Amino acid sequence: MDIERVNENTLKLFISYRDIEDRGYSREEIWYNRAKGEELFWDMIGEINTEDYFDLDGPIWIHVNASEQGLEVIVTRASITSDGEPQLLSNFDDQRESTDFKNKNSLFDSIEDESSNGYQQFSSVYTFKFKDIDEIIPLAKRAISFGIPSSLYKFENSYYVAVDFSTIDDKNVRQNYKSIINEYLNSSKLTIYRLQEYGEMIMQDNCFESVIQYFD
Repeated sequence: MDIERVNENTLKLFISYRDIEDRGYSREEIWYNRAKGEELFWDMIGEINTEDYFDLDGPIWIHVNASEQGLEVIVTRASITSDGEPQLLSNFDDQRESTDFKNKNSLFDSIEDESSNGYQQFSSVYTFKFKDIDEIIPLAKRAISFGIPSSLYKFENSYYVAVDFSTIDDKNVRQNYKSIINEYLNSSKLTIYRLQEYGEMIMQDNCFESVIQYFD
């Protein structure tokens, strides 16, 4: 997947159909199955260290252009006005119309239509992967003080802890917590949506507390 920063508020992502198939999706599935299209989008977003580009916590606008080679996804962040309406921080329409793709279709129109005023809220849940349950015990001893929701899943012979940072407003605090978790576990590209659909739930909401209770 290729990533281009257009400006301080807009990213362009390009993913080939071969890459899509390597992720376990078919071209037909992406076009005609709304849930799979949405899942692919969040898989792509999950691969990006968004803090290197801009903070995606909040409303974002999405447009997808299709070609014979793959999909180009334009992601633009918005702000919320005093009236509660989303407002683009850059010229989204110009970016959308400037592409050279012949077949222009919004795969995620159905996603946008079901959200307020056509924008999406970025997921604040990050996932981390590990092989043995013992690996999470030292982390749990430190992370229990964070006081943030965490869940434990098993998927394809690996464990995943999903941590919800939506309750942490301070960006620096969020980054500090993520850094601490990364001292013990590896960040995962697998999204919470994939884990919820295909993974096995082991501990819900209070993973770190439960790990300390049962394994320490």
